[in-house]
Amino acid sequence: MKWIRKGLATAMCFAALFVLDGLQAFSQEPTENRDDSKYGKYVLTTELYQKIAHYTGTSLVARDGKLQGDVSMCYHCLAKPISFDMTHSHDFEETLCFIGGNPLDITDFEAVIEYTIDGEKHILTKPGCVTMPAGVPHCPISIKNVSPEKPIVFLEISLSSSYGTPKAIKP
Repeated sequence: MKWIRKGLATAMCFAALFVLDGLQAFSQEPTENRDDSKYGKYVLTTELYQKIAHYTGTSLVARDGKLQGDVSMCYHCLAKPISFDMTHSHDFEETLCFIGGNPLDITDFEAVIEYTIDGEKHILTKPGCVTMPAGVPHCPISIKNVSPEKPIVFLEISLSSSYGTPKAIKP
């Protein structure tokens, strides 16, 4: 019995090491050498990539001062319908861009974007950008007619170095 317990303990230790090693491999920490030159902090690469469950593929997330200025940005690929239902606002302007996922023709766009700004409902059926002024309630946003065959790019640009938590607004 003792040798079974020792064997199980050893196996669990090895399993834990493999899990920790795997977590380090998928960490958001930079895996390359940072450029320590005068302007090296402005050049970002691997530390911006994230896997986000409700988006397709790898997203680029540059929030919380990563861009060294009063701007935050996120790039996501959408290959399935999705909606953002919580009506909210921000203390800064936010622009949402919706473009076709074909990099050779960003106008190749079959998605339907239904969005609400301060109670007004709008529909976008071609590539475009929607800007929400600071303090103005927005959402829900419903993105339809997207598929792996016709994905779109969803680009969020916020005029703030820190995105923070959106202020929820009851309808």
